[in-house]
Amino acid sequence: MAGSEENVRKIVLGVDGSEHCERALEWYVKNLSNKKTDKLFIIHAQEPPTIPAAPYPYGYAYYEEWQHLLQKSDKHAKELLESFGAKCNHHELKFKLYKEESNRPGEVICKLAKDEGADIILIGSRGVGTLRRTFLGSVSDYCVHHTHIPVVVIPPQDSHGDHAHAH
Repeated sequence: MAGSEENVRKIVLGVDGSEHCERALEWYVKNLSNKKTDKLFIIHAQEPPTIPAAPYPYGYAYYEEWQHLLQKSDKHAKELLESFGAKCNHHELKFKLYKEESNRPGEVICKLAKDEGADIILIGSRGVGTLRRTFLGSVSDYCVHHTHIPVVVIPPQDSHGDHAHAH
C-alpha cells in the first residue's frame, strides 16, 4: 500500500550548528530527497557544559554560572533544531527533531539510526586533517565504523568554491 511504513526511507541527519550541516541538508534536498517516501530524523547531540572545579566557598557561585551556561546551551539547541525544522517545512519534507545531551555525537547518531531502523546516515564534514582526526576522532569516522547502513559524508567546499560531491 502506497505511503505505508514499509515504503518509508528513513534518513538520520546529525547537526551541530555549523555550515557543514546546513550544506548536508541542502545536498540531501538537491540530490537524494524523495518527498513521498522519505522521513528525515534530525539529531543534535549537545555537549553539556562542564561544572568548573572550584574549592569551597566558591562552589555555589560556579554552580550558578554552570546553570546559566546550561540554559544558554539548551536555548541554542532549541533554536538550531527549530531552524532546521523551518528549512524542512520550506522544502515540504517529513521530519522529526531530536535533542540529546552527549559529548559523543557519533554514538548518539548511530543509536538513533538503529532505534528508528534508518536506511541512511547523512553528515556534513568539517574536513579536518588526518592528524587531528586521529587524535580527536570524527563523527563521520565513528558512524562509518559503528553502523551497518550507508553513511553519506558531505565534504566541505573546495578552495575554488565548487560545490561538494558526496564521498
